[in-house]
Amino acid sequence: MLMTDDAARSRRTASYQQKHRNIFFAYHLVFFMFARAAIGSGLTDGMISMGKFRCMISSVDCRRKAQSCFCSRMREVSLDANDSETHAQSPTFYQRLNSPKHILAPMVAQSDLAFRLMCEQLYNVDLSYTQMIHAVNFIAPKGETFRANHLDVYPQSIVRDILLGEGDGSALLVVPSQVNAMEGLCHSDVEKSRKRILNAISQCKGTTLLSESNIEVKPTVVQIAAHDPVFAVKAANMILEMSGSIVSLRKGEIPAVAAIDLNLGCPQGIARKGRYGSFLHDEFPELTYNILAKLRSDVPRQIGITAKIRLPPTASDVDAGRLGNISTLDNAPQTIDERMRCLIDSGVDSITIHGRTRFENKVAVGPADWTSIRQCVETARACTGDAHYPIFSNGGIEFWEDVNKCLDGTNASGVMSSESVLEVPGLFCSEEAQATARGLLERQLRYAEMYLDYATLFPPLPGSLGINGGSFNTIRSHLFKILHRYLEENPDLRSLLGSHKLNTIKQSRDLVYDLRSRYDKFGEESLRLMKSWSQDSSWYRRHRQNSHLQNESMQSLSIEKRKQHARLKVQRMREERAKRLTNIVL
Repeated sequence: MLMTDDAARSRRTASYQQKHRNIFFAYHLVFFMFARAAIGSGLTDGMISMGKFRCMISSVDCRRKAQSCFCSRMREVSLDANDSETHAQSPTFYQRLNSPKHILAPMVAQSDLAFRLMCEQLYNVDLSYTQMIHAVNFIAPKGETFRANHLDVYPQSIVRDILLGEGDGSALLVVPSQVNAMEGLCHSDVEKSRKRILNAISQCKGTTLLSESNIEVKPTVVQIAAHDPVFAVKAANMILEMSGSIVSLRKGEIPAVAAIDLNLGCPQGIARKGRYGSFLHDEFPELTYNILAKLRSDVPRQIGITAKIRLPPTASDVDAGRLGNISTLDNAPQTIDERMRCLIDSGVDSITIHGRTRFENKVAVGPADWTSIRQCVETARACTGDAHYPIFSNGGIEFWEDVNKCLDGTNASGVMSSESVLEVPGLFCSEEAQATARGLLERQLRYAEMYLDYATLFPPLPGSLGINGGSFNTIRSHLFKILHRYLEENPDLRSLLGSHKLNTIKQSRDLVYDLRSRYDKFGEESLRLMKSWSQDSSWYRRHRQNSHLQNESMQSLSIEKRKQHARLKVQRMREERAKRLTNIVL
């Protein structure tokens, strides 16, 4: 029976539609398989459902690395369906860290184990960073001394046992400098420090019975400086091995190292010479992202890879000729959006943004740019399709009230503090704010005494402050900051703390006791009349006094006048530093 033309046309149409339905189904099946694999390599369900692959494959601004980055991720992951499902359902890096909101910054010779533990266990810090470690020095064939003097991350069980008095306290005394700092202390002094620490932890937890199960020792982020991808990876894996993190991973335990952070924020001149920090990021962006991508591909996936950055140079920085001879940039510096996309494409698990450029430092410091940090947050989360992608905001935090203002203003996941928390370790505790002069004095003395207790159990490594006296120089530096406003009123004690005559923890306790006794005779009214009660007497404000007024007046000055103003400030700082150094023996 012959079909009519309409019937034949209908059958051809149906056949054509069925064919393309099959092609459509096959296309989406393949897409689904690759998408699930992508999730296991760091992409998210939201990124896939929202069609966010574009940031991975189409940005010329990201130095044309995105497509190869995406393809390499596809090659690296397993396409096993069950394995992909497991990856998709596993906690994110941020969730594995218990979603930290209060972060202690990496600080040279100040992010020691004793200070980190005190801030975490007593003062509401959720996540801490170590001081920066130079990768090239750390991996050197004869770098045993450097490694011993800088890496202070140990298995949590060892740290916990020392706190409880169940382990060998001398196990962490690895260099002579630490022993020198403890000179004059007897066993009972150590036990008194341990008891005070445990009592303080008990009060924080609201319990009278402490055991291994309720003394928390949190994983730490180790920051490195590197300008070579191979060196960076070698240093990272050596750090994981030396800290016991590799063994912990094999046992299925929580490693002592939570992440490896690449320093892309240091604005000091030494960072330019060493080609790291903000200079590496500003002047060699392609190399920067290669280092991060190499770290992400060659470091165990359970260990996060993070970056601490500054805002990119502005158009005014370019016009003022501040960038110098940038050898690898053919065009203008990256925009905020370009910078964030490239960081995301390199595979980092979180980003910390200091809300200033590298030119806003020390005497040139101004208000942190929370608006630009918010732009960074929005761009990063749009690129990943993850509404909770972790971004930490750094800069502009002086008081507890500033923490919530920053979170609201930036929409960041957490707030990182450096200078403020050095003077006020309880910055992240609302109850630590003081409304009386006596309360302020007692708080700062308590911080100093508690830090000395932690330093007694965990004497700092010397780091870059000298092989023989570096351990105590770290302690000395902390005391200068915590007691700054009161040492300014007692110049004889300030000079003593800075002299070679005082070089042990025991002597430091005597100094704090002397300082306390000098204020015992004063009542509230008298204390309020002293300079130490003024906010401008704080260590945080030593370069920021009336900064908002100075910034407004500076706007009306010519560029030449501003430069002259900055030179005078630098000269005054150098003179003050020279005076201090005459009495300090490092």
